[in-house]
Amino acid sequence: MTAGAFTGRLMDPFDRLEAVIRSRRSADPSSSYVASLFARGRGTVVQKLGEEAVELVIAATSDPAGIVPEAADLVFHLAVLLADAGLSFADVAAELERREGVSGHEEKASRTPAPAQPAQPALSLSGLAADSAPDSGDALPLPRGGPLGSGD
Repeated sequence: MTAGAFTGRLMDPFDRLEAVIRSRRSADPSSSYVASLFARGRGTVVQKLGEEAVELVIAATSDPAGIVPEAADLVFHLAVLLADAGLSFADVAAELERREGVSGHEEKASRTPAPAQPAQPALSLSGLAADSAPDSGDALPLPRGGPLGSGD
């Protein structure tokens, strides 16, 4: 299957989903789930998106049969957020095309970095400063000793 054929087949349901979301945006919130999300505001839309992301993660780790249904829920709520922001899957596709052929490390490095935060010493549960490890940004330093530590 060529990339174009795959993309065409893949985008049909996404285009239809976006059309349904647009058509229901101004519907009666008591009769349309989509309209009720829009009526409750962006905060509700992003909260639902986050809930669906968590449900997908849970399915991926404990219920492989649930991955596809949860992924569909996540994509649906992503489409609602995009519509709320005046965007579409076409905007996401354009961004993916822009990134095509660029290393993920290079692409991430090209973004404007967040302001540096001053280093804070890690605290153990007893409130004493623990040895601090270099901050890789990937995980919080774990305290040694204290009530839950092995003391080794």
